[in-house]
Amino acid sequence: MASQKSYSNETQLENLLLVSIDASFSTQIDDWISAAENYVDNYLGFTTNSGLHNESISGELLDARIDGDLNLVVYPRKRPINSISALSLWKGSDSITLDLTDSDGNTRYIKPVQNNCIVYPSHELSISSGAYSISSFAGIKYSRFYTKMDYIAGYTTIPKDIQLATTMIAADYFMRQANKEGLQSVTQGRVTKRWGTRREDGKNQFLVDAENILVRYKIASGWF
Repeated sequence: MASQKSYSNETQLENLLLVSIDASFSTQIDDWISAAENYVDNYLGFTTNSGLHNESISGELLDARIDGDLNLVVYPRKRPINSISALSLWKGSDSITLDLTDSDGNTRYIKPVQNNCIVYPSHELSISSGAYSISSFAGIKYSRFYTKMDYIAGYTTIPKDIQLATTMIAADYFMRQANKEGLQSVTQGRVTKRWGTRREDGKNQFLVDAENILVRYKIASGWF
């Protein structure tokens, strides 16, 4: 059985470790790769069922944030953002639905190149329906509002460096199993095999290198 999310696979693990894994261990290898995928999701903050993969998310409720230029800024829980189908402002049970496009079909909001947030400029403000009306986002800057958004976010293809990091984490699980006794070295004749030492927190170089790759993808790295 293949891993759940296909961030990595047995062949990538074999190529990284330069070993051939007996087919009788395939089920165990898949379990380790699935565990590595969960590690990646949790480390990055992608906690929905689809992980890093593309996903349609409806009615996500977030704090409304108005920046110094009086623009509405929304940081969704999943990224990169691919498209938005609905955006509204909520206070209690009252809501305002914002128009996402103008009469020519042009989007009123901006997606930065990182696709990690949307910026809805105050001068573009257009309301299609609502329990009340505002002329600019200045009217809610110092009030507690929420945004509710329907959007599609995630990766169609998992980035290569995330695949590598996942494989490195699976390799750490594999090497722990290969050296269950915690040996420092094994010598046969003139040949000595040595295992790398772990840090005090239990991490070896595979895990450290994997986290160094992943850190720029963490959800929280785009917040301010």
